[in-house]
Amino acid sequence: MTPWAITRAAADAAEQCEALQKAGVSAFALPCVERVLRPVAEWRPDGYGVVLLTSAAAVSAVRSTLSTFSGALAALSPHTSAALRASGLSPTLEAEGGAVALAQAVVAHVKQLGVPAPAFWYPTSDVGHRAEEQTAAVALLELLGPVTRQVVYETRAPEGLAEAVSRLPQRFHLFFASPSAVEHFLAARAPRAPERVACWGHSTFLAARAHFPMAVEVERHRPLAASLAEQEQHHV
Repeated sequence: MTPWAITRAAADAAEQCEALQKAGVSAFALPCVERVLRPVAEWRPDGYGVVLLTSAAAVSAVRSTLSTFSGALAALSPHTSAALRASGLSPTLEAEGGAVALAQAVVAHVKQLGVPAPAFWYPTSDVGHRAEEQTAAVALLELLGPVTRQVVYETRAPEGLAEAVSRLPQRFHLFFASPSAVEHFLAARAPRAPERVACWGHSTFLAARAHFPMAVEVERHRPLAASLAEQEQHHV
């Protein structure tokens, strides 16, 4: 069985590998992301405000600020919204897909309420801030009101990633959960290509597909073990 390299942050990758192996899926941790929090500036709009949350890491970075926020919380489903609930807060609205899908849901929400002058806060990562999908999402929101994007955490390549990538087995698959993991893996210059690539999140899929034509987006609602096993069967 060809193993899956799980490229999430170290703690997440270890937990996911354990669950996958218990489900009979061969996997090993290849952490391609290390998160570093930045100071968070307080955001308080004059009128109706909406916070857009597209990653669990963003929720963690701004949790203390959100605890006193009285506007709407918009989150991607299922993982970001689950992280929000785990922190003790409830999303006002949710959307599946990516940043653009969430922005579209927010636009519909604001129009339904008839809010005259909404404002939007989008806490994100340094990589997310550069992503084309996020730029497209912001463009939709700006048709209704000002958007404040703030980088609240940075994603860096872990020390020793290039060496770890150089030791990859002859045959392997890749699982990505963020565009930054894709970026850091590519920068590490793997000596060989993966056989299969599976992604969580549309922005991650777009980043991976630009370099790996075989990349597929798998549903977050579905157990990852089932999705990866299915990809393995298709490969066979």
